[in-house]
Order: sequence, then C-alpha cells, then structure tokens
Amino acid sequence: MLSSRQRDILALIETEGAQYIEHLAERYGLTTQTIRRDINALCDLGFARRFHGGVDLPVEGRNISVNARATLNSGAKQRIASHVAAAIEPGSTIFMGIGSTVQFVAAALREHQGLRVVTNNIDVALTLSEAPQVEVHVSGGLLRHNDRDVVGSDALRFFEKFYANYAVVGAGALHPQKGVLDYSHSEAQMTTTLLENARSHFLVADVSKWTRDASVRVVPFSRIACLVTDRLPDDPAVRRALDEAGTDVVLCDGVAA
Repeated sequence: MLSSRQRDILALIETEGAQYIEHLAERYGLTTQTIRRDINALCDLGFARRFHGGVDLPVEGRNISVNARATLNSGAKQRIASHVAAAIEPGSTIFMGIGSTVQFVAAALREHQGLRVVTNNIDVALTLSEAPQVEVHVSGGLLRHNDRDVVGSDALRFFEKFYANYAVVGAGALHPQKGVLDYSHSEAQMTTTLLENARSHFLVADVSKWTRDASVRVVPFSRIACLVTDRLPDDPAVRRALDEAGTDVVLCDGVAA
C-alpha cells in the first residue's frame, strides 16, 4: 500500500512532469535517502520510472496501471464524479467505459434508482455490485490485467446491442489540436463505439490529461458533448479549441466555462 507521501509524489509526476530528488527532499523537509526509498517503491510497483537524479512516468506510450491512476488526483475525480452523477436521471441506461475516473462515477451512482449500466470496466461492475437496484450488464472479451477492463470485437458487438441515454468515457490524454487520445487502438475503438451508441456524452478527465502523451486518436472535441473536469490548463489554445468544437465545459465546482 502506498503512503500518503508516495501518492502525493505520483500526483506531482502526473500533473507537473518529472520530479527531482533534491527538489522533493526540500519540498517535504526530508533527506534525499528517504525520498529515494519512496521513489524505489513506486518504481518497483511499476507506477514510475527512475532516471539519474529523479523520477518520471513509465515509458511513454504505455499507461500506468488503473490502481495507480486511481490514487492520482482522487479528490478532483470525486468532485467530477459527483457532478456527473447528479446530471444522470433515474431510469437511464448508461454506458461506462475505460478509466479510473469512470470508476469514481460508478461509486457516485450507487444510490441511484432504476439504472441500467452497460460496461467493459471490471471495477465499475464490482463497484455497482453493491447496488442491487442498479441493473449491470458486463461485456465479454479480452481481459486487460493492467487496466482491469475488457476489449476486443466481442466487447464492441456487445455495446452495439444497446442505445444508451448517456455514455461516460475517459481519456488517456487530451490535446488542443488532436482532441481525445488514448494509448491503444483497442481503447480508442471502445470509446468510439460507446459515443456512437449514446444520445448524450460525458467525457470525464482531470487537468492532468492535458500533460499526458498518448498517440492513438479517438475523436475530435466536436464529437464530445460535455467535458467535466476540475479545471482547464492555463493555455489559451485549450479553451479556444473547446469553444470552436462546441464542447460544453463544466468545472467540477459546477460553474460552466
């Protein structure tokens, strides 16, 4: 289990990029030896990678595990989830896709009545197993152990059997010009299928997604009805891209951007 400081270091790497041992030691008022032990623990678990004098995310092009992602910016993800859950009406059919923030939304939906949830996200299904009033449909397909989800042609065909009121999807990365990105073609296919078969969409992503580097295009922002996030980065290009796409942006404090 990660300590609170180790989770904080992971969040720093995720939101601000590479961190240096001396700076971390100064930040926490600790010795460099103590920080190195924290870094070694994170790297041994595959949550981060060492370089000379510091620590960064794992090798580019590969996402960190879903368990690690769930510890990053968890407060922001909970606030995002609360907003989305409040917008979903009882009796709705909801597609819930890949990602740790989507799992937070599932937790926020546990008190809803009469929902039908269709998902390929194992953690979403487990979370909603505690809510017997929610009807849960789980797709078949290929299990990805690191991500705790199911992908492949069987999963795609499964979602095509439904037409949902809402699709709640995450993203590997966001880019002002490239739109929504992910780490693999299978992830991109799943998200696209969910969006195509739902009336309304929620893209749930905290601000750190604008700093990530994923290489597979999913959809442009013009295909996203609503982005729910904690905040936008201080980059005029981001707000301009979302405005031009016509994407509604809702901050997790409920103020429309």
